[in-house]
Amino acid sequence: MILETTDAPADATPDGTVDPAGWSTTATRMAWTVVGFALLSTGVNNWGAWSSWPGFAVVSPCVTLAGAVVMALAWTVSARRWVGFESVVFVASLVAVVAVNAPLLAQSAHFSTDAAAFNQRAAVLALHGVDPYRVAFHGTGVQLDPAADYWTYTLNGGHVDHLSYPAGSFLFVVPFVALGLTHLTTDWVDLAAWLASAVALYLLSPRRVRWLAPLLVLATMFTPLFTFGDTDALYVPFLILAAWHRERFIDEAAPRALRWLAPLALGVACSIKQTPWFTVPFFAMGVGYAAAAAHRRVGPVVARYLALVAAPFVVLNLPYALWDTGAWLHGVLLPLRAPLVPDGQGLVSLVTHGVVHVLHPGDLQLAGALLVAMLVVAYLRWPQRLERAWLFVLPLVLFVPSRSLSTYLVDFTPAAVAGVLGGAAAPVGPRLPRRVARPALALGALGVAVLVVVAFTSSPLGVRVDRVVATDHAQFLGPVTLTLTNDGATPLHVHVIAEVGSGHPVGFWRPRTGDGLVAAHALERVTFVPPRFLFAPRRGESWLLEVMSAAPALVVTTPPLPWRRGPRVERAARVR
Repeated sequence: MILETTDAPADATPDGTVDPAGWSTTATRMAWTVVGFALLSTGVNNWGAWSSWPGFAVVSPCVTLAGAVVMALAWTVSARRWVGFESVVFVASLVAVVAVNAPLLAQSAHFSTDAAAFNQRAAVLALHGVDPYRVAFHGTGVQLDPAADYWTYTLNGGHVDHLSYPAGSFLFVVPFVALGLTHLTTDWVDLAAWLASAVALYLLSPRRVRWLAPLLVLATMFTPLFTFGDTDALYVPFLILAAWHRERFIDEAAPRALRWLAPLALGVACSIKQTPWFTVPFFAMGVGYAAAAAHRRVGPVVARYLALVAAPFVVLNLPYALWDTGAWLHGVLLPLRAPLVPDGQGLVSLVTHGVVHVLHPGDLQLAGALLVAMLVVAYLRWPQRLERAWLFVLPLVLFVPSRSLSTYLVDFTPAAVAGVLGGAAAPVGPRLPRRVARPALALGALGVAVLVVVAFTSSPLGVRVDRVVATDHAQFLGPVTLTLTNDGATPLHVHVIAEVGSGHPVGFWRPRTGDGLVAAHALERVTFVPPRFLFAPRRGESWLLEVMSAAPALVVTTPPLPWRRGPRVERAARVR
């Protein structure tokens, strides 16, 4: 018996037709199947939300059904109708995101982060002719309930109570407040900015990978963050534009609007939050290499690029910088210089989760700065390798400092994807000599290793838990008695905060007597009282206390404390 086979063309689709553009090959159809599954998962994950909004009883099944239909159509739609299929699925993804998140946001009475609350309060003040950088924000004026759950705490026992972002963070909110949208305006604007980011990514992507945009907008990591408090959403669309075809800045044949788009967008992103500031040196180096490849003078080209980046930042911030220079500088530079309580999902979690028990935050900050310098050196040595990858590498740098929130680690991803899809040209030009780069990187790596080791060792403060009190049938944490031993020559003014589960700390515990001062070479036994009713862990779970000092900057944690009280968690009875 002879079996006859026919080799299908490389661009043949699963239905046997030929797709010359390659838009609906097997790999592409598989990718859109994953988009359909993400859409289905969005509906299933909100199946039980009907009790918070009855409309979910209809929305959830519809979204679930839409996801199942998309998965089926991904393998049955013909190649000639593929473009329409992609567009319809993308729009359906946007509609699903709005249908699922808008009702929850509409029912929310308070912000979930101090950043979102501060931006709205600042917008209101700006509309009334008040400099928001000069106003202290308190719980009664920023729509936080309870405020203690959401403050950004400082090592000196206080919290951030002033605006701490550039002026773009609230100026983009001002028009909507002026139009009468006063209910959690910042959150609504952030959701709209995230949807705009998805639209930009969809339109700028080659057709073969347009599935990336709906997949990102349906990702459970981004949309909930950007809807409920993560103000990074506002700069994401501008950073996408800054990363897309950034080398066109040096293309004299291109229209001026297209050439200036990337640097102006980067300047707007930098005027909203400090995080994009870290990207500026790398964008500038990329432009420099593009200029060298075009046989242009690198210095003047980079200078013009940076001038365009600075222009929107100056336009948005100059009025407030002139109004009160000191207040503006204090606010804009606060995240970079203030002794904030260590927090985040990066390296710092080793101490906040009790793996190690000592942290000198300043050493981790220095290690992070050194890593930025190392990435610059690496870029100058291997520009061809890092031109398309540095936006993916930069979050590794932000993993190290003592404030390494998850938003710092993921919010560059849409822009990084746009940069790759934009097809940045391979850099051409002089590279940093190997004899300079490799020793510099080796010394930098050694410095980072030393700083990280030192950051987690050698504490003058010893902490021992003597007594823990529980209240209301062990439902709440009560006073805790600690023995504090200061072996150093400097008195320590200590403050205590609790880490219970994955929730944000709810405030500093106050000493029952005294002010928490532990003299040099002294031992103190101090009882600390929680700031308010603080839910205890479930039986068998662990928690710990962070004891911190601002001068010197120091955090010491207790070992994880298993909670042995309260009712046992019984396994559900098996239904026969």
